[in-house]
Amino acid sequence: MGKTVLVLVAAFVMAGTAVAKEMKIAFVDVQAVAAQIPQSATIQENIRTEFAAKIDAVTKLEQDINFNIEKLRRDGPTMSEKQQQELAEKVQQQRQQYDATARPLDEQIRARQNEERNKILAMIKTAIDVVAEREKFDVVLNAGAAVYAKPEYDISDKVAAQVSKAK
Repeated sequence: MGKTVLVLVAAFVMAGTAVAKEMKIAFVDVQAVAAQIPQSATIQENIRTEFAAKIDAVTKLEQDINFNIEKLRRDGPTMSEKQQQELAEKVQQQRQQYDATARPLDEQIRARQNEERNKILAMIKTAIDVVAEREKFDVVLNAGAAVYAKPEYDISDKVAAQVSKAK
């Protein structure tokens, strides 16, 4: 019985090897494709434009805080105690306003970036499907999943070209 099992296992291994050799396999570097397609640059620019006013307001607030801290440090010794206290309170209020504004803005920007990244990944997936179908690949792996692959099996440029055609 042990000998029969060994023969069956050997037969499956050899059959699996034969099947694997007949498969047409490619790989794609999804991150590289995402970095090089024009849609990614457009999306980043759109996000910057969308949040520009809020980013400018946070930057201005940050500059005001730094200015007032420097003023307190520099002019504090010549200011009255009341002036020092008022300026310190102003800095504290500005910091609270900064915390209340900057953190939610970062979260909004991150959420929009994730939303747009998912759109890009969907476009790349569609392009991979088109290229794989056109070139009759049985399997397409993400480059990170392949321990080793010959460069001629890299379809990243073809996928990037396909995505770039999409609107």
